[in-house]
Amino acid sequence: MSESSTSQVRTDEAEKPPSRFREGLIVLGALLLGGVLLFGIYLYWSFERDHPSTQNAYLQANYVWISPRVDGQISRVYVVENQLVEEGDLLFAIDPSSYDADVQAAEANLVLVHQEVEAGKARVAAAKAAVEAQKATVEGAKQKADRTRPLVTEDVVTVLKGIELDQELAEEQAKLKEAESNVVVAEREYGTPETIQAQIEKAEAALTLARLNREWTVVRAPARGYVTNFSLRKGDVVEEADALFPFVETRVWWLQANFKETGIDRLRSGQPVTVKIDMYGDREFKGTVESLSSSSAASFSLLPAENTTGNWVKVTQRVPVRIAMEAYDEAFPYRLGASATVEVNTDAVTDGAK
Repeated sequence: MSESSTSQVRTDEAEKPPSRFREGLIVLGALLLGGVLLFGIYLYWSFERDHPSTQNAYLQANYVWISPRVDGQISRVYVVENQLVEEGDLLFAIDPSSYDADVQAAEANLVLVHQEVEAGKARVAAAKAAVEAQKATVEGAKQKADRTRPLVTEDVVTVLKGIELDQELAEEQAKLKEAESNVVVAEREYGTPETIQAQIEKAEAALTLARLNREWTVVRAPARGYVTNFSLRKGDVVEEADALFPFVETRVWWLQANFKETGIDRLRSGQPVTVKIDMYGDREFKGTVESLSSSSAASFSLLPAENTTGNWVKVTQRVPVRIAMEAYDEAFPYRLGASATVEVNTDAVTDGAK
């Protein structure tokens, strides 16, 4: 066969249309591939719907600023920066010298108040005894004067003697009135039972406050936690209510996860959460949805969005979700403010509220 004939045969074969069977295989393969892709997209969408996640999450814990309740100079420091302490452990102490003196003064004042009460009671008793004694004296003078009057009438005793006895009776009666007045004065100075009790309670309260101030010179850890941003040194002078350093409690940890508002419709309290903390790479931690905020994260910001004009751009809002964290492993401690990624398993739907 000539070369031209061979070329003609090849050209005819190339121009021959593909068979229907081959076309069917191509169409079937395309449909299968499209179906697999669509099924994969559906599975991904379904997983994303049932397992909403966000990287906008941060570790939170209870913390307080440690402040002294009395003024003074730091005499001892028991901890260092970033130290883990137990509840009740000593943190620092303030020089107690002046507060010891206040306690002694309050104790002495309480003794003096009790002594003054007893002295007032004695004065009242003495004044009443003087009244009783004077009453006896008046009664004696009266009897003597009464016996003398008939004798004066009978000229047995002189008139002058009778006058003298009457004057003596009047003097004793005047002394009795003075003694009774002294009782009133003594009782007024002594006070009523209510005022006496008030004086004692005031002195006791002053002593209690002095002892409390003395006790407050020693500052202890309010809970188990970490001392942070600590720069206190012996010799520093502090004042009452000074915010000296923050103290982070380790008992309760949670995440504030800010989910997009379009992805929280399936979130419920009690659903399990998988957490990855950035500082620990791919290590997974467990958590539980605790509650959902009733407002967006921007609602209470200093300058909330006010979309009152016609040329505003709609921005998807974030809704804070509180996620309770499991107790952590001491080898992987939580850090306040650490970034995290969370994924909620909404398949485990509970009856909790949104």
